[in-house]
Amino acid sequence: MTLSPRERLEQGMRHLVNERRIVSGIAVSYGDLTRGEAFCRGSIREVRLENGAFLPDPAPMETTSVFDLASVTKLFTCIAVLQLCEQNKLRLDAPIGSVDRRFKHIADVTVEELLSFRTSLQTTARMDAAASADEAEALLFDIRVGPPPVRKFYTDMGAMVLKYVVESAADRLFWDCLNDNIVRPLGMARTFAEVPAALLDETENCNYERRIVCGEYLLDTACPPGTAHDPKARLLNTGRLAPCGHAGLFSSLDDMTLLARGLLGGALLSRKTLLEIGVNRTGGPLPGGGDSQYMGYLCYSKQPVQTFSEVPAYFGERTIALNGFTGNHFSVDPEKNQFMILLANRIHNRATTVTGRANPEDKTETILWNDGNAYIVSQNFVYTKDKYLKNHIGDILAGY
Repeated sequence: MTLSPRERLEQGMRHLVNERRIVSGIAVSYGDLTRGEAFCRGSIREVRLENGAFLPDPAPMETTSVFDLASVTKLFTCIAVLQLCEQNKLRLDAPIGSVDRRFKHIADVTVEELLSFRTSLQTTARMDAAASADEAEALLFDIRVGPPPVRKFYTDMGAMVLKYVVESAADRLFWDCLNDNIVRPLGMARTFAEVPAALLDETENCNYERRIVCGEYLLDTACPPGTAHDPKARLLNTGRLAPCGHAGLFSSLDDMTLLARGLLGGALLSRKTLLEIGVNRTGGPLPGGGDSQYMGYLCYSKQPVQTFSEVPAYFGERTIALNGFTGNHFSVDPEKNQFMILLANRIHNRATTVTGRANPEDKTETILWNDGNAYIVSQNFVYTKDKYLKNHIGDILAGY
């Protein structure tokens, strides 16, 4: 019997969550301005650590569950910058130094160069290794231009700087700009810089992540629900107003669906601006073969080889696509006027970094931990989500 695309999607979710357990849960949403569907499978948490032992502590994933958006936060930063440009409070060709003088070493770099990943930035020391939020922020203000990118253009640094550019151009706090110009106008009632205490039990748990770095076994026990998983955002948000420009926002599947429709419906940006965001500004053939990374404005652009493209195969050349390390994907195609969103938890009680770059082969890895137990390695989710989720959603949307 031939399965429908919808049935194949359900089968794919069951395969990843229940059979392979590569993630603890998946929430999906897809559609256009008037049609669509949103549903979940799995849980927002599985265990808790109590008196040195892990105990079962399951909680179901819902469309209202609150997720750490991780790098999908960059979309909000991009929208904030472009809204200021449309309001004539900021120019894409404006040098950073003309907007915020604290960034003295990158004063001549333009807003658009950071927005499009065309200028490499580097700090004099690792920000996530700083002793305090103040020290980390001082490193950011002291940021410098690095070697020109060749193959890989993606970086957090430009978005981190652009948070302060937004604040300086708007003369307002970053979260106030996001809240007043994106979150509240769209009715995104479960989107936060800081998750209210009353909703922490409904927030995905990114605690108990396992990594093997240089042979050292690392278990993260400092990321309870409501804490940004990203190490730079976690440090910078300590005792400070969140979020950062690259990570740190929290939202639900229902709210992100509102955001997708708000973008496609012109509630946030003009149609002309929307069509410019996903245009490739970095990618092209390399002399030694292959292509450099295709990037738009704080998002991924359509890559020629689909295996290495973050844009769903079904979506077109002007698609705006973002991924989050915690397991998320958000993409809108402004030409098809369609969207797909995946919010997943690949961090909780999983090994995320073991062998470096994820292998595009469709296989499940496990790792023997130093406690004698085997744990699922989730880094391959970046590839399996295409085969088992995004491709089936594309087939569904093609039938609209």
